[in-house]
Amino acid sequence: MGYKSNFRNTFLVDVLERAGLVKLEPNFLEQAVSSDGSNGSKDSEDLEAFAESGSVHHTNFDEKDPFLVDWNGPNDTENPLNWGRGKKGLVVFEMMLLTCATYMGASIYTPGQQAIQEEFKVGHVVGTLNLSLYVLGYGLGPIIFSPLSEVASIGRQQIYIITLFFFMIFQVGAATVHNIGGLIVIRFISGVLCSPSLATGGGTMGDIIRPEIVSVFIGLWAIGAVAAPVVAPLLGAAMVVAKNWRYVFWLLMWISATTLILLVVFFPETQHQNILHRRAVRMRKQTGDSRYYTKQERIDSEIKPKAFMKEVFIRPFLIMALEPAVLAFDIYIAVCYGAFYLFFEAFPIVFIGIYNFTLVEMGLAYMGFCVGCVIAYIALLIYLATYIGPKFKNGTFKPEDFLPLSMAVCWALPFSLFLFGWAARVHWIVPIIAEGFFVLNVFNLFQSAFAYLAISYPRYIASVFASNGFCRSVFACAFPLFGTAMYNNLGSEKYPVAWGSSIIGFFSIALAIIPFVFYKYGPQMRGRSRYAN
Repeated sequence: MGYKSNFRNTFLVDVLERAGLVKLEPNFLEQAVSSDGSNGSKDSEDLEAFAESGSVHHTNFDEKDPFLVDWNGPNDTENPLNWGRGKKGLVVFEMMLLTCATYMGASIYTPGQQAIQEEFKVGHVVGTLNLSLYVLGYGLGPIIFSPLSEVASIGRQQIYIITLFFFMIFQVGAATVHNIGGLIVIRFISGVLCSPSLATGGGTMGDIIRPEIVSVFIGLWAIGAVAAPVVAPLLGAAMVVAKNWRYVFWLLMWISATTLILLVVFFPETQHQNILHRRAVRMRKQTGDSRYYTKQERIDSEIKPKAFMKEVFIRPFLIMALEPAVLAFDIYIAVCYGAFYLFFEAFPIVFIGIYNFTLVEMGLAYMGFCVGCVIAYIALLIYLATYIGPKFKNGTFKPEDFLPLSMAVCWALPFSLFLFGWAARVHWIVPIIAEGFFVLNVFNLFQSAFAYLAISYPRYIASVFASNGFCRSVFACAFPLFGTAMYNNLGSEKYPVAWGSSIIGFFSIALAIIPFVFYKYGPQMRGRSRYAN
């Protein structure tokens, strides 16, 4: 099998097919399937509005309809769940690379912030807007891109490729801009454009990996999400020292361009309903018969614009307001996320102000997060293998079984903040060790909370994650803006970041009770919920 067969739904093959330079067979076999839908198709769960009473007229599908396009049985080779290990491994690698390339755009800017402030003659808060609005942008983007990726005619691949292309172009603008206002606008738009990999990366993992092991690969993908903003300051510092701050964005442009080329050539569509939509389109084109269709195409065509807009802009906030579990974990995770971005304000005070590190040496100081991420991932694998796996096998699993992981590491977050703040004058390795404890908690809190919420609210998973992403980004946007002022006003010459870190630490102690509460009372709350299960 050649490239055209192995990567038939990549962006490059799409362009060649539309230009008439290649022809792909639809690979459609008319089949009779059972009324329970055991043909293996995976209907979208994220276009939630179609299931609401009165929002659409529901279609009754004739499962023996010869024009209904579906999988050619459970072993259909175009079904992403049936791809070979090599192809799945490539997709996982590409998603990690895409997430890393775009997500590092937030913090790669920070080593050059002082030079930018001096060139444009602005203060620290205005300079920090370039970080804060980028983070806010990738919190707002998923509200749009997540439901769009579940539309059968759109899918995920086109969103990844098109947004990455414009993200790359905007880095050229950032590298050549000559006023601070233009740079801030470019940074915000770049943040929005970088968000699809964060919004639907987990969905892509779910497209190609069996449900019983998908948590392992979502955790692996999350390593890329954590490593990106940690490695980025080192790369940014190297550019600032070697050239100037503008080369930070030239570097990001070249990283994006390399990633774009790889994805255009080798990233296939993974969204099940989009693959079936492509099959139906090819059947209609080959036969000239417009009666060929897929289930999701019919469902999408009946969704009213008002219902879709409600799903996108209202339901995430409605669920957050009405569901205690969603609101509680949104706040907990948002504080963790805000605390993470506070480190970008605290690091110059500690490592440059106290230990006299250079910019590059300060970039290396972020590596403690990477080490902590590896340790946290190993802890996740052990937990999945020894606790979650057996419960799945013996049929006793419930959503709350994911919460003991976050309960077990809840101490690590306040400990890391107190250690970082009060031991900053001991030895430079101590604050770096604190980074490892920070990630041990935050990484596993994300994994357990997201798994718990996804299983508890399967029909509304897109809205649940959209509300969480919005809360995270609002906190991460705000914290750096007041971070330096907080440290300066609360700190002393001997302990410059101690009380600022301690305030967040005290909040984290109070929030640590959340997984304990929902582990005990979660089943009763879900039983009374209008959205759960």
